[in-house]
Amino acid sequence: MAGEQFWRIDYGYVKKLRRDYESVKSVIEKRLEEFRSIDRQDKEKLFAELTFCVLTPQSSARRADTAVRELSDLKLLLRGGGREVYRVLRRNGVRFPRQKARYVVMNRRLLSDGKGLTHLLGQDPGETRERLVKEVWGFGYKEASHFLRNIGYTGIAILDRHILRCLRRLGVLVDEPNVSSRRRYMLVEQQFMSAARMICVAPEALDLLLWYEETGEVFK
Repeated sequence: MAGEQFWRIDYGYVKKLRRDYESVKSVIEKRLEEFRSIDRQDKEKLFAELTFCVLTPQSSARRADTAVRELSDLKLLLRGGGREVYRVLRRNGVRFPRQKARYVVMNRRLLSDGKGLTHLLGQDPGETRERLVKEVWGFGYKEASHFLRNIGYTGIAILDRHILRCLRRLGVLVDEPNVSSRRRYMLVEQQFMSAARMICVAPEALDLLLWYEETGEVFK
């Protein structure tokens, strides 16, 4: 599945990625600095980011972001009922709006002790990710990794279909594996880290670069 198939590497694509990285390096570094500067004591900001990552599976990041902004503007993010949240998600084209609205409402229990989400956030990104996968409704390893990257953690991979497609094109993967299990996610994450070393960029920068390759923009 994800063995060290270095003889398959498309070095022409490696060179292209390096060139593209240089062309958007300043934009990527600015975005990463924004992630690092987030106030982890800001309960609503962190919950908004967590909700964004709950909404993104099988939906566009732009639609998810717009939905979260609308929930915040309407004061529904922390207090809206399930039906109200559902209407906002549906209006913004978020897929599976009913299920995801339930996740948003159920995840508010994480804020009930008055500490926000800080009790879930440790120093080690791997251990913190395991805790998030266990505690957050709607989180698998991809969503937990996405959330952690967006609040400044490093050294983890967001293995969505765009990333897997690029890794296959690069030659690091021989196929696009199912990464729904922990074991497979960790195996492919190792290959992602190998790709980052080969291209000479930080893992979190490579993620944004590959998204740029797919979408033409550096978002989140």
